Amino acid sequence: MTDAASHAPTHCENCATPLQGQYCHACGQSIHNPLTNFWHALEELVESFWHLDGRVFRTLRDMLVPPGLVANRYLAGHRVDYVAPLRLFVVMSLLAVVVGHFAMAASGHSSGSSDVVRINGVPAQDMDGIGAAMTVAEAEQRRDRMLETLQETRADMTGPAAMGRKGIDAGIEAVNLTAEQRIADLREAEAKGLPPPPPSKPAIGKIDWDTEKDAIEIGWLPDFANRWLTAEAALGLHNLSRIQQEPELFVRAFFGAMPKALFVLVPVFALLLKLVYLRSGRQYLEHLVVALYSHSWLLLDILAIGVLSLLGDWLEPHAAWAASASGWIGTLLWLAMPTYLLLMQKRVYGQDWLKTLLKYFFLGGTYFVLVGIAAFALVIYSVVHA
Repeated sequence: MTDAASHAPTHCENCATPLQGQYCHACGQSIHNPLTNFWHALEELVESFWHLDGRVFRTLRDMLVPPGLVANRYLAGHRVDYVAPLRLFVVMSLLAVVVGHFAMAASGHSSGSSDVVRINGVPAQDMDGIGAAMTVAEAEQRRDRMLETLQETRADMTGPAAMGRKGIDAGIEAVNLTAEQRIADLREAEAKGLPPPPPSKPAIGKIDWDTEKDAIEIGWLPDFANRWLTAEAALGLHNLSRIQQEPELFVRAFFGAMPKALFVLVPVFALLLKLVYLRSGRQYLEHLVVALYSHSWLLLDILAIGVLSLLGDWLEPHAAWAASASGWIGTLLWLAMPTYLLLMQKRVYGQDWLKTLLKYFFLGGTYFVLVGIAAFALVIYSVVHA
């Protein structure tokens, strides 16, 4: 008999029931004391968070192929083999949110200085057009055309839209700076008898927000609410203007918001399932199981897309072809989402294809709008507070 076996308890330390195995058959407590063995302590810590006992791998494996297998088996009573739907969904949500924040942080790090932004309302190719002008007259012509457009836009911004004038002012400043620099470079080259210099990069314009002069004052709101709105507007104008220079910021923000939107709307999705399958005889909680497992798979998909996005950013300077491949795989994963949900719905509810497709498009269309609204609201909030 080993030393460990000789020190194994004969009675449960919790309820004093004689032991017949590794767990007490009366209260379920393990015979292993985490206070006397580091590895048992570590095992208990991991299990308390993830319940990592093989079921999670089996659950994730069976969730992949075929769609709906785990939900069907769980509803049929085969629950011991799989991680409970709510536990799995919470863990996948946390992981997806963490990866989403990493993606946003990586995007923010690559976006350059947060104190300056490129012009608002001016397409990047137009700004590049000034920098690529080959003569002074050409640069002046492009500058004047862009300034005229910006000034007309600014004049039309009245009422609540007047807050956007700060971004237009930044655009006007950037156009003038870009034109001045290009004209100076062209004149210098001409004076030296040299050919026109290579295209120059667009300048940047700074948005200055005067919290007193530009303060928001809505008469029926208390002063502290107006001050809060003023601060939010200033921060929002500053950060939202970055999106026009780098649209990928919006994409990353949308990706980061998706797990939160899905987390909030799972009960709504279950309610929609209840409504479209009213005659199925299933209770709301059964539909909730389907919703939780389907959303866990969506989060797993989003998690993979986020990892591929981070991997692509890292690979870009080292192996462009690999970065491109990761981007294509990410696109396929996006396309896999609606396909998976359709096949899962068909398998779980077992109706013919015509009924399944009609209900799928109604359910998917309604839910897509709800998710889009929730995600967009979260995107705006996250970008404003970036």
